[in-house]
Amino acid sequence: MAPHNPAQHPKIAADALSRMVQDVRSGRAEWAHPHTVRQAVDDLTRLSDAMATAVQQMTAALTQLGHGSQPHQRQSAAALHMAGQAATTAATQLRLARRGMH
Repeated sequence: MAPHNPAQHPKIAADALSRMVQDVRSGRAEWAHPHTVRQAVDDLTRLSDAMATAVQQMTAALTQLGHGSQPHQRQSAAALHMAGQAATTAATQLRLARRGMH
């Protein structure tokens, strides 16, 4: 059995977040209760943690596939690394925010 394409998962997550943002902007949804904000912060923390790990995995895959030997490919790998660091920072900041919520 061949492994499946993991790229489907970020697409689903991105589509869901885009719908949420659009629903709030359009007034179809609102942050009406502190509990919903806390839950969203928890979920976004999980998403940020997963994104950091996924970016690390993608960087490693590019290196293994030999796509890190050209200068522009090294730049791509470096940019992915920075994106992973940003996701880690986002998760840390979301945790700090969540600690302040009661």
